[in-house]
Amino acid sequence: MWGAKKIMETTRMETKLMQARKGNAVEETELLQSLLTVSAVVERQARWGEFVRRYERLITSCVLKVLRRYGAVFSAEDLDDLVNDVWVTLLRDDMKKLRQYDAQRGFRIASFIGLVATNTTIDHLRSRQAEAMPLDSVMEEYVSVAQIGDAPSDAIEASEQAELARAALGRLSSDERSFVYEVFHAERSPEELARTLGVTTNTIYSRKFKIREKLARIVATLESAAA
Repeated sequence: MWGAKKIMETTRMETKLMQARKGNAVEETELLQSLLTVSAVVERQARWGEFVRRYERLITSCVLKVLRRYGAVFSAEDLDDLVNDVWVTLLRDDMKKLRQYDAQRGFRIASFIGLVATNTTIDHLRSRQAEAMPLDSVMEEYVSVAQIGDAPSDAIEASEQAELARAALGRLSSDERSFVYEVFHAERSPEELARTLGVTTNTIYSRKFKIREKLARIVATLESAAA
């Protein structure tokens, strides 16, 4: 008897859950359709506000999952930037991405938005990685330049990478150059630097990441000018 009762309770719970999911799916569809079809600016802004409130936690969760999966070091500011990238992707070209949603494919709008958030974040991390790759050789040259700083200038000029490293680093602020020296030449660990500067280790990782990005842009500009 107890087993039959338990089965009946479980069945009722599953039925309620399916009904709730169906209701949510209907609400999602109605909200998306109204967002894409409404013409009045005020009404569209209202629909967009509702859309953001409905999916902001989902998008943030998807971005966080990707960051953790890839072992990325990030700050709260980095997270906000990546979440904003997803919103921009959804809004771009008159919400082209949202208009591509097709209910006939058998998945909900929430699943579709989660997929967009995941792919946008992965693409962003890959682009950052691609930008940062040339900097490994630049940093190696920086270390060698620092070590032979008293050598004749023609010895340094013999290396195009050394010239590029010097030019790129010369466009950083004095604080940024000091940070680069401590990290790449003195080889101080993030934990040690954090204690010295009185900041968190994540702050050190974040600053290192941002300086690498800045150097990537500088290197790209210098290489383009030399081409």
